[in-house]
Amino acid sequence: MGSTVLVTGGAGYIGSAVVKRLLDQGHAVIVIDNLSKGRKELVDERAVFYHLDTTDPKLIEVFKKQPINVVMHFAAYKAVGESMSDPLKYTDNIRGLVNVLDAMVQYKVRRIVFSSTAAVYGMPKAMPITEEHPTAPISYYGFTKLVCEQTLAWYKDVHGIDFVALRYFNVAGDAGLDYVDPAPANLFPIIAEVIGGTRKELTVFGTDYDTPDGSGVRDYVDINDLVDAHIVAIEKGTGIINLGSGSGYSVKDVIAAFEDEAKTKIPVIFGPRRAGDPAAIAASNGKALYIL
Repeated sequence: MGSTVLVTGGAGYIGSAVVKRLLDQGHAVIVIDNLSKGRKELVDERAVFYHLDTTDPKLIEVFKKQPINVVMHFAAYKAVGESMSDPLKYTDNIRGLVNVLDAMVQYKVRRIVFSSTAAVYGMPKAMPITEEHPTAPISYYGFTKLVCEQTLAWYKDVHGIDFVALRYFNVAGDAGLDYVDPAPANLFPIIAEVIGGTRKELTVFGTDYDTPDGSGVRDYVDINDLVDAHIVAIEKGTGIINLGSGSGYSVKDVIAAFEDEAKTKIPVIFGPRRAGDPAAIAASNGKALYIL
């Protein structure tokens, strides 16, 4: 017998993929999404859908209507640059989680799987990055996620809500739903826009990093592996767990792979480094492999 799972942000890139997998495995699924970036048509018709923001006081009505066993919390704003220019908007990441947690307390829901980020680490002091690496976010987005993790820890201590916070590195790929980000800020979808003709060129920020080819190195994790991790985390694990591949690829590596696959040349502009971008990031994924 499956669980009843509430998925916030269930119309988005990762959330919609997790919703489909949950349903396929026999779970009942309730989706909340404000559709600011999510797409209603991606929500599997077997799920119950509510067009709601997680900060909305009406959220409690969802908990009133049916017993919920587990919450998966994806809903959040996630563009690093925008978080620095509009921090008030990004404070909703914290408000939304607290609203969800308060509803969980009231209706005795005891487990939450939280979508976190490697942005909580800031500039790497050692590689690969383990879960014990110091947290020193350099963006307001990363700060809001770190505060959310700390809030989860407090609600565990005070109210007994068990949590798993999955710190994503760079998520890439397609889970079969053909999600298209309406305003991408990540390398893979931006390259796809250039190849598809909706964007003129790709800007590479920084060519003088201390990396093999001078461009930034990132750890890319396939969305399908990420979905697997969330499904397992319904019952396994507690606390903080990295989700990454354990290895890194440079921006130039990724461009070359896309060019090879698409059999086309990608127009590239080389620009200066962006403030706050580390040269290289790679996850230590030993904990995920062991626990999940």
